[in-house]
Parts: sequence; structure tokens; C-alpha cells
Amino acid sequence: MIAGTVNARLEAEVRLKVRGHSGAEAEVPVLIDTGFTGTLALPATVTTDLALAPLSGGSAQLADGTTRRFDTFKAAIEWNGVWRGVVASVLGDEAFLGMALLSGLQLRVEVVPGGAVEVGALPWSDGE
Repeated sequence: MIAGTVNARLEAEVRLKVRGHSGAEAEVPVLIDTGFTGTLALPATVTTDLALAPLSGGSAQLADGTTRRFDTFKAAIEWNGVWRGVVASVLGDEAFLGMALLSGLQLRVEVVPGGAVEVGALPWSDGE
């Protein structure tokens, strides 16, 4: 399980270890963004500090309808104790965890300042 807290602005936040191909690591505070369908967005400073390997760029339509170009990078994150390769996008000055990383998992958020944030396995269901 990945755990975090809700900040004073009522944003669900977790901390992820991010690693570049050279082995440099950083623990990065990451906001969970249910409107972001990608995997991970990192600030340019993190991609530079960790010397992340650049990939091709892309473009996305933002919530306000505008289209924006962005750069992508190869990174690894520690996800439930296992290092996992991801494509990280640079979309601004904050880090975001998107729905692609949450696919197949359960997100539980106590939406109060200091509330618990948990990302974990879906409970077993008998189909009811």
C-alpha cells in the first residue's frame, strides 16, 4: 500500500521515490490528479536533477480546452516496494500521479486536512 495525507488545500498527496537511469534518486511529493489520464508528471527541475533520459514529446488537451506540448522522460518509481519503469511528462512546476498508475487499484481519501490517503489493492469481490 502507498500512503499519504490530504494537505491544507484538500489535495491528496503521496511521496514517491523517483530514480533516473544513472541511479540518482529523489523522494518527490506527488499530488493525485484524477483528471490526469497519464502516469506521472514531474517538474523540469526533477528531470534535470535526476538526469532522466528524454523520450519523444507529446501534446495534450487541458481541462480548459487548450492544447499544450510537453516533454517526456524515462524514469523509475518505487511502487509498493518494487521499482517500476514509467514515462514521466513535464507539465508544470508540480508533480502529479495520474489515473494510468492507479488503474486496477483502490484509492481511498479522507477529504479533510491531514486526512489519510491510501492506494492499494482492490478488495476481493464475489461479483455482487
